[in-house]
Amino acid sequence: MPRPRAIDLTADSIPWRRVPMLGAELGLDLVPLESDGDTFTLLARFPVGFVRDTPGGYLAAEEFFVLDGHLEFEGEVHGPGELTHVPARFLRTRMQAPQGCTALAWFGGPAIFRTPEEISPTAAEPIISVDARSGRRGEVLLTSETRWRITTVDDWPEGAEAFDLAGTRWARAAADWPGEPPSGDIMVRERVARG
Repeated sequence: MPRPRAIDLTADSIPWRRVPMLGAELGLDLVPLESDGDTFTLLARFPVGFVRDTPGGYLAAEEFFVLDGHLEFEGEVHGPGELTHVPARFLRTRMQAPQGCTALAWFGGPAIFRTPEEISPTAAEPIISVDARSGRRGEVLLTSETRWRITTVDDWPEGAEAFDLAGTRWARAAADWPGEPPSGDIMVRERVARG
């Protein structure tokens, strides 16, 4: 089945697929979304009571935007409207969603959970979280891989993906937007050229 280029995040008919998560007792529901190059984009739903406390990490950076619920990650609680960047090779020790959580997530490469030995040396960079619903237009977060900014649909650049700040729709490109174009601001994610 092809990965969706756009999705109504409020629809009853989201094509969830339950998958196991290494190091967790419960699986999670995923919808892989169309991604750019070697990146991996997905919609994830963590069930009530989800816990992963097996240490490890990913060779790629991860970013996630909480749509609803809360995700407790490394002792910090991330709620709706929060955009978080986790550097590549960051050693993760505990993640949980006691009440459940739905989020959009992006990986800068394959989302394969590795042991602490496999991600050594671990990242020295910290996790960065920002309130993406601050209402301020302009750049929200800049990493070595991506640039996040709040703008209008008229300023949606070619090659960027976006979602509305209400968290109701996501699209790979402006032409793919499901339904009427958003009247409010959108969050745009652009890849930063390396090199």
